[in-house]
Parts: sequence; C-alpha cells; structure tokens
Amino acid sequence: MGESSDRKGQGLSKTQQPAIRFLVESALRTVISNTARSEPRTREQWVERLCEALMSDSDSSYRAVISSLMANGVSSEEIFQSYIPAASAYLGELWVSDRASFVDVTVGASRLQGLFRGKQADSPGRWSDRSIPLGQSALMVVPQYEQHALGAFVAADNLRRHGLWVHMAIGLTREELAELSGTRRFAMIGISVATRNSVEKTTELIDYLRSNANYMPPIVIGGRAVEADPKAVSKTGADHAVRTAREAIEKCGLSSVAEALPFTGAI
Repeated sequence: MGESSDRKGQGLSKTQQPAIRFLVESALRTVISNTARSEPRTREQWVERLCEALMSDSDSSYRAVISSLMANGVSSEEIFQSYIPAASAYLGELWVSDRASFVDVTVGASRLQGLFRGKQADSPGRWSDRSIPLGQSALMVVPQYEQHALGAFVAADNLRRHGLWVHMAIGLTREELAELSGTRRFAMIGISVATRNSVEKTTELIDYLRSNANYMPPIVIGGRAVEADPKAVSKTGADHAVRTAREAIEKCGLSSVAEALPFTGAI
C-alpha cells in the first residue's frame, strides 16, 4: 500500500505536487467552512441568507433556505408577508450601497417575484381573490422606469385584503395610463417609487396624468423612496405619500373590511 502511494507520488513532477496539495487543502477548507457555518438565528440573518441564495448561481438554493425557514416553524404566510418583502428591501440596500451588482440584484428580485406569482397561482382562493368587494377599485402602477415591482405586488395583496379590487398596471406608457384611468372610475391610484432616482420621473408622470386624463382620483405614492424621504409627496405632486395600505385607504377616504390588519409592504 505504501509502495503504491510512493510510486504515485513519484509520478508527479515537483511543480505538480504543490499544486495538487493546494487543491486538496482548499477543498478541505471549503468543506470545513460549510460544515461550521451555523444556521441563522435571527430574522435579519435569515433574510441575509435568503438574499445570498437568491443571487447565487444555483436556481434551487433559495428554495432550500425557504424550506429551512418552514422547518424552523415559520409559516408560509409569514414568509410571504414578512421575509420576502424584507429580502426585497435588503436587495435594494445591497444595490444602493454597491455591495451587489445590478445583475445579481436583478436576478434575486426576479426570483422573488417568481415566488410571489407562484404563491398566487397555487392558492388563488385565499391569496389573490380573498377580498370582499366594496365597490371600490385601486390602480397599482409600476412605471416603466421602475426596476423593482415586488413591493407593488405585496401592497396590492394587502389592499385586496382590505376589500378593494386592485388592478396592476406594469410597464404601461404614460399615454396608456392616462387612458386607463379615464375608462375606469378608480377610487385611488398608487404609484410604486422604489428609489430616490425615480422621484423626478414620477413627478413628470403625475404631471402628465393630471393634464391628460379625463378623470383622476387621489394619487398615492409609496415605497422605499417615501421611507427615505417623507417629504417626497411635495416633490412629486401626489396627493399622499404613505407607508402602509391602511394609511393609503384612510387618507383617500375609502372603506375597509379589515379592522386591524398588519401590513409589511409599502405601495
């Protein structure tokens, strides 16, 4: 046995042996690191782990993280109402602070949106159509220039839970939006503003809608830009800037079937 090993060692050149040794040691360090990496203990750590998986090359690792969350007692509803919006926000932070590339963040956001749409498709009876219509409709707008749509989907679902019919307008031109708002008597128009860079373009969009639409209900803006700059409403010309679905409903004078509904996403 020793003789066989010696012969194999002799078959390697002096330059090859250090390279082989380096590869073996590197592989061992990786195995040890992965083994020693503890499971997240806090919600923030779980969100970070989920975002790492969302941006990874593997198309299944983020699903494994979600499975681990559920194995630790986190309900599916909590994952979609709390962890996913938090992951979306954290991806945005990584992008703004240049800790992740645009490509990585876009891949992560796309996977999150895929999870959200899959949830709606899997259980439409209690996720997408669970509202009690009150005769009020809201138009949720994700402008063409906005890269992140997940927050708008979460906000739309929360508005549905309050009893509103919600119509999603994703990537429509300003002309199409003006025509749409005039054909349906929406009780509210919500516009998702994810970054400060979107504020100026949102101002231009609102100016156009007010000048060209035959009918214009109260316009509400929400999203991370509003959280970062509470005075954003004065810059855009919107009627209200809000952080929650309930706040949007109350400021627009609408009715709600949910008396005390928690809300984790922003319009």
